[in-house]
Amino acid sequence: METKLTTTLHRLFLWFFLMNIFITITRTKAQSSTLNYVGDDCQNSTKQSLTTGFKTNLNSVLSWLSSDATTSKGYNYTTVGTTTRDAVYGFYNCRGDVTGTFCQFCLSTAASDILQHCPNRSSAVIWYNYCILRYSNHDFYGNLTITPSWQTLGTKNSTNSTQELQKAETYMQSLIKNATAESNYLLYAVGEFNAGGSLGKRYGLVQCTRDLTSDKCRQCLNAMLDQVPKCCASKVGWQVGSPSCLTRYDDYMFYKIQGSSPLPNSAKNNSSKTKTVIIIIVCVLVPVVILISGVYLLWRKNQINNDAFLSEDTPISVHDNSQEGQGDDSLNADLPAVPLIWIQQSTNNFSNSCKLGEGGFGPVYKVSLNISIWKSNYICI
Repeated sequence: METKLTTTLHRLFLWFFLMNIFITITRTKAQSSTLNYVGDDCQNSTKQSLTTGFKTNLNSVLSWLSSDATTSKGYNYTTVGTTTRDAVYGFYNCRGDVTGTFCQFCLSTAASDILQHCPNRSSAVIWYNYCILRYSNHDFYGNLTITPSWQTLGTKNSTNSTQELQKAETYMQSLIKNATAESNYLLYAVGEFNAGGSLGKRYGLVQCTRDLTSDKCRQCLNAMLDQVPKCCASKVGWQVGSPSCLTRYDDYMFYKIQGSSPLPNSAKNNSSKTKTVIIIIVCVLVPVVILISGVYLLWRKNQINNDAFLSEDTPISVHDNSQEGQGDDSLNADLPAVPLIWIQQSTNNFSNSCKLGEGGFGPVYKVSLNISIWKSNYICI
């Protein structure tokens, strides 16, 4: 019985292990297609009393930016208002591997969130992993902006930070060169390389907002890369960015390569998240229920088997008819009640070797019981 119980528990724990692997794979795949808020620059500005005209123009700019992304090629800008006091300048830029409905979904989210993160601001910037949205009461189009900058670090520590940093900087410099080539209108480049030894593959991304020239883009990306030794050298994954450019480095492919399946669109994004959550919940709860049920059933079966093989020394119960109120089923005190399982054990399951004969009421067997209420150790049943 213990062997069967151990085997079943091993199978259930193996099921748990396989489910954990499945959940890890599902979460890893979802990492590269989930919209994540990165940050904003609102802590660097103060709240102001905005005019009604500015608020109206700001709402118009945000609405236009989010809707325009559906048909654009991932970036655009606009201006609403003619007076210096109420004019609003708006700009957005999606990552180079994101266009169409998912770019629009990212910007719709950003346009809604920027008013909550940065209320009553005359200028603000908000970043997501797939897009950046910016507005101001001053014309910033084409200007290089490297402050404020932000850093996002991964959770994994580098096993050889010096070697990794050197290789990361060298490779990221090659990506900067590709992104700032005159023929690259996206100002965007991605790629992978083998870091060697135990480090394995690494993936990089660089991008500038498309209102910059190639020279300004190169200047911005180099400024971000210069921050890495100070902020991020001990980590495997990191992002360093500013309103004008972004650099990112990690040990998994977080971008979409040319010719691969497209990123999820806005209509399917929420349903995909819901499905992922449901799958994870089911994969966790089902094994738990199976484990609990299996342990209980095995325990119950073990109890039944133990009850079936009681020791011969267990005393036989004798009904006491001294109590009043007994029904017709009460037995005389001189007739002890013997469980059937004991009779089966004592007669070797009604073996012919224990059979004495047969009368009008059926066969008669001889059994040996060590019971103190009988004078003899042998009885006939």
